[in-house]
Amino acid sequence: MKFIYQIGRFDANYMSNVEFKFENETYASLLSSISLKQHFLSQGFDTKLVLIYPVSIVYNESAVERLKEKDSFAQKINENISNYLDEPRAVLESHPHNKEADDFLIIHSIGRYRLRENNEVEFKSSYDDIVLEILCDMIERYIKVKDQENEFYIDISSGHNIYVSALLEALRHFSVFSQLLNWQNKNFRPKTYIVFSDPILGSSAKEFQIYIQKVEFKAFFSSPVKKEDIDQSNGNRLSKKLYHEDREKRRKLDGFLENFGITYSAIKNNTPLVLYHFKHNQYNEILDFLTGIIQEIKIKLSRDWINSAFLSKDDYLKIILSLGFYAGIVEVLESNCVKNQEKGINLNEIKEKFGSSKGSIYDIFDLNLLVPLLGQEIYTLSESKDKDGKRLIDKVSNEWEKLDKYLYGEGGNFNRRHFLAHAGFERNITQVRGEANELYFRYDSNSESDIKGCLKEYI
Repeated sequence: MKFIYQIGRFDANYMSNVEFKFENETYASLLSSISLKQHFLSQGFDTKLVLIYPVSIVYNESAVERLKEKDSFAQKINENISNYLDEPRAVLESHPHNKEADDFLIIHSIGRYRLRENNEVEFKSSYDDIVLEILCDMIERYIKVKDQENEFYIDISSGHNIYVSALLEALRHFSVFSQLLNWQNKNFRPKTYIVFSDPILGSSAKEFQIYIQKVEFKAFFSSPVKKEDIDQSNGNRLSKKLYHEDREKRRKLDGFLENFGITYSAIKNNTPLVLYHFKHNQYNEILDFLTGIIQEIKIKLSRDWINSAFLSKDDYLKIILSLGFYAGIVEVLESNCVKNQEKGINLNEIKEKFGSSKGSIYDIFDLNLLVPLLGQEIYTLSESKDKDGKRLIDKVSNEWEKLDKYLYGEGGNFNRRHFLAHAGFERNITQVRGEANELYFRYDSNSESDIKGCLKEYI
């Protein structure tokens, strides 16, 4: 699917066709994005065009006055301006350009506008809110078609600077989000492009070339949130800042973010046994929760078109990117059957899925440097011999016992440094047993808070 976004127009000449040229073909249309869509459709590509209308777009007094006698859209603006801001979509859906588009998006505006002397309004919004409005629309549309190859084209040939800048920033965040969401199938990461045409105003040219520039944004295996954002003992954590006294929403968000933090940190810090001990949310469950957050943002932003909500873009970005990242990680884990094992996990499975030089899950996340480190720890557990020439498998029973009984002697407390240094096989909290000449491991259930605390500390 090819998605095209462009800031919409309304001016005295907004219904005048322009000859746009692309790949040696000429298309007469009202907007460059419409011509681009025509070209893609002629090539057999599924294409969706979304026009973005700043809510202030109808406040063009000179255009309305010039067109209201002959243009139905200008007439509708003139007739409904007094209550336009109660439901701007009811007016903007009549914009003639929508006939060539698949949908349109309304965003907030900034500045003072007038349409007739008794109808002046000052829009008080924030750049951050406009970015969030566009970003939420992109994510929402993308999630519906995420299991295929997609491309996003951002046409910056029209629109005031603030709206174009917000559109470009939204594209950057969207690209990072879509990369974090797609680790298992990297070919489903959308390709992103900037589109622009030759300047039109003041030009004497008869045809205007459309240009496309591919843009790439790099996403790393790095958490959007830190310990202080998700630690439930922190009164200034994300859930508390966003939901204040709504305990149920705080509880639910806390749960998802903590589970993300633990799952992410377990991979980053090379402690794969954690992934078999703690449960994680399911892929579709995470996406459903994320979709709910997106809907919540849209509702908050659409309540007042004069004064926007002034949301914390940085806080919401942390949540959106973290949930997308969480879903991306879980998709990999589910695809490789890595899940909670209450009866413990065979060391050979950890070796095969994480510690193997070929096909390691770490390679999917571009963390291949962790493979030899884990391999060395697995070798120590499976092959190293004591002074009597016995390996661990030669000494363990078929009952669960602490690992420190066989390697370092009994007793001792959880040691964070040892936990990280030994790939999560910390001797005081890890239990081991033998079965059919194979080693099985799990954590002591009494150690869960220590493990979580360590993983959150080192997100």
